[in-house]
Amino acid sequence: MSLSLIAHAETIVLAVPGPGSVAFLPIHLAKAINADHAAGLELKLRYFNGGPLAVRDLMSNNSDFVAAGLPAIAASRAAGMSVFAIGQLSQSAMFELLLRADLKGQVHSIAQLKGRRIGTSTSTSERSMGRMMAEYLLQRAGLNSGDVQFISTGHNRESQSAALASATADAIIADEPFASELVAQGVAIRLADLYSQKQSAGLFGGSIVRAALATREDIYIQRPATVKKVQHMFDLALQWLSTHSAEEVADKLVGQPGFDAAHSKFLVEVLKRNPGIFPSRITWDAPAVATTERFFHEVAASTEESKLLFSDFVRGAPLN
Repeated sequence: MSLSLIAHAETIVLAVPGPGSVAFLPIHLAKAINADHAAGLELKLRYFNGGPLAVRDLMSNNSDFVAAGLPAIAASRAAGMSVFAIGQLSQSAMFELLLRADLKGQVHSIAQLKGRRIGTSTSTSERSMGRMMAEYLLQRAGLNSGDVQFISTGHNRESQSAALASATADAIIADEPFASELVAQGVAIRLADLYSQKQSAGLFGGSIVRAALATREDIYIQRPATVKKVQHMFDLALQWLSTHSAEEVADKLVGQPGFDAAHSKFLVEVLKRNPGIFPSRITWDAPAVATTERFFHEVAASTEESKLLFSDFVRGAPLN
């Protein structure tokens, strides 16, 4: 696919967790292959420790669009934020629960994390999708969120590595390729791998939407042409991703924040180990949206969350 540059592109600012997270790889790829220019845009990125902080940046009018976990977007909607989700960027849970390596002889299951410190990307006052995922795994192991202490370990390789190496956290909800790097370094071992589509679908009863694209209602209503350009940009990125090898993807991303050549080996391994974690189009997958809604209701932290219907805020291309 040849993506040509155009003059007089419209600048848009997108808030995203990271940098360097595989879950949000299509965001970085859109820049790397000039899909933004091909869609008539100039894409600018702002990075945050988790989806809730990125959504708050959107609602503060510092950014025009946001990429975050669909459940985190749903939580912001339940809290009264005027946000619309306009497309999906992944189709697997894309989280891993890592245990600090020196605890291998003491902790053999999620149930044995009782009383331990678990790191997630955001602070204890912000419920990211990673935090919800940890709560869900604890529930299935017979524990509740009060049985552990949640702490913030950020959303990049440096902060997550430091949290484990310093014993600040006993376990963390990690993203790739950070998780594979920590395991290879001997800093952590895996307790749960939800990057695997099979394991993810088995846990939730179907595919689940991790990364989703969203914007404010005023932008969706008042700037429909811009919304369509953004959707087209990510269609181009996802189509390119679906037709190129893991090595080609890694090579193209070198130079993008968080995707330097020193870490390309792990990125290639993750992509090869987990085929199909990205859709070929940004169009919503109706069963995956329904599965994500069920998950969100199971970990709901308020009446507003438990009653929220995803049809209230999921917009964009028709559900297929």
